[in-house]
Amino acid sequence: MEEKKIHIIKNVGKLYLKFGIKSVTMDDVAHEFGISKKTLYQYFTDKADLVGQVVDFYLKNLMFDINESKNENAIDFYFALRSHINKILKYFNNNIEYDLKKQYPNLFQKVHKIKREKIFSNTVDNINKGMETGFYRTGLDVELIAKLQVGRMLYTLNPENEIFNEREVATIELFDKVIEYHMHAICTQKGVEYFEQQLNKIQNEDNN
Repeated sequence: MEEKKIHIIKNVGKLYLKFGIKSVTMDDVAHEFGISKKTLYQYFTDKADLVGQVVDFYLKNLMFDINESKNENAIDFYFALRSHINKILKYFNNNIEYDLKKQYPNLFQKVHKIKREKIFSNTVDNINKGMETGFYRTGLDVELIAKLQVGRMLYTLNPENEIFNEREVATIELFDKVIEYHMHAICTQKGVEYFEQQLNKIQNEDNN
């Protein structure tokens, strides 16, 4: 893929996160990158094609590949995830999933399915790693916890379900509280102490 096209796709993704898909027109995209609409249509047949390629790019790249980072232990995974989410929140507009659901339902289902599968498999891998290394309690029901994590991330933290509102979901503070709850449920004393030490360190860095 041409370098220019990749540049457009990556940065249009940021525009969608910030303003929502519906609000960003092809005219806006052309203006943003200083190109004519004719040139833009040489890369993408229409807006649906652009949206599809943006979604595919983010799905295939780092958005859901936190497990591939070299975490020292199972708990470090959640701090890598936290860092990733914190970057997304700088651009985040929750309307992006609403727009996908309303305007591009097939793409929405694709994203939802991949997110569900990734959250489940990442949680299973993480719990097994944590039990093996003494950070998580032994004998945990791995599949049950993974399913609960899927529900927490995709249902509980979805503003459409009116448990938390959009303002609350768009804060890293809520993520910290949710993960703290999760950790205190599955960690050994060693794990709790490590988690709280790292969380306090990172939160202090955020406040400085």
